Amino acid sequence: MASNVTLRQLRAFVEVVRSAGFTAAARKLHLTQSATSLLVRELEAQVGLQLIDRTTRQVMLTEAGQEFLERAERILRDVEFAVSNAQDLLHKRRGRVTIATTPLLAASFVPAVIAEFQKRHPAIEVRIADQPVDQVLRLVSNGDVDIGFGAFPQTDIELRRQAMLKHSMGVMVPCDWPLANRKKLSWKSLAGQPLITLSTASGFRTLVDPLFAQMGVTVIPRFEVSYLGTAVGMVEAGLGMTVVPSYVGAMLNSKRARFVALHDPVVFRAIEMVTQQGRSMSPGVQVFAECLTDMCKDFHK
Repeated sequence: MASNVTLRQLRAFVEVVRSAGFTAAARKLHLTQSATSLLVRELEAQVGLQLIDRTTRQVMLTEAGQEFLERAERILRDVEFAVSNAQDLLHKRRGRVTIATTPLLAASFVPAVIAEFQKRHPAIEVRIADQPVDQVLRLVSNGDVDIGFGAFPQTDIELRRQAMLKHSMGVMVPCDWPLANRKKLSWKSLAGQPLITLSTASGFRTLVDPLFAQMGVTVIPRFEVSYLGTAVGMVEAGLGMTVVPSYVGAMLNSKRARFVALHDPVVFRAIEMVTQQGRSMSPGVQVFAECLTDMCKDFHK
């Protein structure tokens, strides 16, 4: 059956034609002449057609052989290309990584990671999707992206989770407000302040609301927005204050807003890297994960 045709048979056939003889082809293939001849005969038996007319002085392609040669050469080129691509991927000379992260991380921490990664592996393409937390988890779970990066709630979705960064909470305050001069603020001190909060569907909001409740603080938002980046922008415009992760204060170079740490209690939260359960990482994704790990370690220093 033709399904049993091997690459060795195809290579022998093509080389015999290119070399115009079995003896020269055998030398290039590092085979004996009889072994080369046997491979071609086996190929002809598999396809059920004579591909080469053999004479004592030369070999000539039959009509079937002429048509078969073109396809055989294409198959060998495709195989060589596939192997070459696989080697490039193995040695990180090319590839693609897709990462999903939350909008605030996409605008603050992640660009520095991508810049460092591009220095290390300039031929590997990075694609980023900035999405809400629940969408990041869904994209990773469905296999639409390679890596998710963010602060995620507990979920029934089965994912590999690895803590990368630990951060506390603080509040962004307009620079010209008196509270901006404080080194730290208690959660209770935010009672009655004009707060800009995220919508109730936000994963960050589901963390912050119980903390206010524990402190007996009733929050009546002055503004409610969908994204933390929007809230920070409104703080810079002097419209209120907003609770943010500490990495925002560390990475946001704003001349119009200042980060003030929250205490009593100090609340820590993890930023995690999540990947699909049971899915192996490609070489490109592995080196991106290594770069992300390195950058997170440097951030803690």
